[in-house]
Amino acid sequence: MILRFLPLLFIATACSLWPASRSQREHYFLTEVKPVLQQHCLRCHNGSLPPPSLNLTTRAAALKRSASGRDYILPEDPDCSLLVSAVQRGGTHPKMMPRTEVSLTDDQIGMLREWIEDGAYWPDDSRGVLRAQKSAENP
Repeated sequence: MILRFLPLLFIATACSLWPASRSQREHYFLTEVKPVLQQHCLRCHNGSLPPPSLNLTTRAAALKRSASGRDYILPEDPDCSLLVSAVQRGGTHPKMMPRTEVSLTDDQIGMLREWIEDGAYWPDDSRGVLRAQKSAENP
C-alpha cells in the first residue's frame, strides 16, 4: 500500500525543490519583505545618511557594497549579507538592527533569510520603491 504512494511522494518532494516562479517571488517581496523593510528599516535606511550607508529605498541602492566592501544584500547568500547579520540575534554585525524597542521577530528574520536565499527578487519599477511606514508594533 505504501509503495503505491511512493512515486507521488517523490514528485511532491522534487517539485518543492524547483525555484519559485517570478510571479511567486514578486508576490513574496510585495507582501512579506517590503512591509517589513518599510516598517522596521526605512526610518533610518532611506538614503538620508551619506554613502556608503545602507539605503533600502530601491533595489539598485540596496545592492551596493558597504564601506568595508561587503554586500548589504548578496542574493542567494544570506550568511554573507550584512542585512541578515545586522537583524539576527547573535549575528556578526556590531550593532543589532533595528535600533528601536521593537526588534524583528524570528519569523521576520527567517523570511528575510529565505528571500535572500531565493535570489532577493526586488522589482525595478515603482512597486520596488520603498518608503518608511509606521506600524502598530513600530509607531
